[in-house]
Amino acid sequence: MTGLDPGRLELSAPGDRYADYCLWDYEPVGPTAGRLRQASLLWHSLACAGADPMLFAICDALRDGLGPGRSVWGAKLRDGVTTWEFYFYDYARLDRTVSVERVLAILAPFARCDLRYAGGRPYFMFSLDLDDALARGERSLDRLNIYVGNPGSSVSSGLSYGLTAEGLVFDNLYSFYDAARERDAIAAKAACSAHFDLPGLDLDAILWPELMRCGVVVVANKRRCDGVYFSRVGIDGLIAFLDRLAYPPAIRDFVRSERRRLSHLLFDVGIDYAMIDGRLTVTKSAYYGLL
Repeated sequence: MTGLDPGRLELSAPGDRYADYCLWDYEPVGPTAGRLRQASLLWHSLACAGADPMLFAICDALRDGLGPGRSVWGAKLRDGVTTWEFYFYDYARLDRTVSVERVLAILAPFARCDLRYAGGRPYFMFSLDLDDALARGERSLDRLNIYVGNPGSSVSSGLSYGLTAEGLVFDNLYSFYDAARERDAIAAKAACSAHFDLPGLDLDAILWPELMRCGVVVVANKRRCDGVYFSRVGIDGLIAFLDRLAYPPAIRDFVRSERRRLSHLLFDVGIDYAMIDGRLTVTKSAYYGLL
């Protein structure tokens, strides 16, 4: 599917928020009049994947319920299949207004969720996955990802836990680095992995040179793989990312054709990678935006 209902091509408007996937605000890098919002890429991703119409309704409900610029979406590609993860931040922690309970209440008409998480715990973010199975009622919201801070570390970092019916399990450690000032630390962190042999490790296969001109690099240590995220890349970086990973032609053609109307935005992209049959292999990738 290469087309998209023109009504889903959202034009920017005065007062729009510009923020990265951590909901940290930035100034647009070019004129905004007549340009597109990042939500246009979400709608296009859903359309290209032939997503169930109910997924569009769920996304609309989240924005209507929380307000514009309060949710982050990620279009995740694994083994040729796209799913969508939504991220909800509130750095006020215990004084939060965007809580697990509030988001689950918004989603209740669309999906059952029997999970509960105590509001007295100092999480600053949580996320959940949306897919066709959820939209069709074939599964419930059976997993939440809970993120908490990591005080005392000399590196800005966060911890991620998976919450399911079986309980809470530690998943990931995320470490944040300034891409321009902390190149050596980024390389050292990426090289120090429980999953890879250090001699002969090609760091350029992880820290892609074409994306290292971004603002922030996040290195993630995960249970079964590692990951790296490039935050605040320009439109040409997004195009290079989609091309390198051979995203569906409809996705790449759309972004390339709308390059000018997306050029005022900064984007976030990421990969998970593992050693498979002796080769460093990207096992999952994603690009992110604001809803």
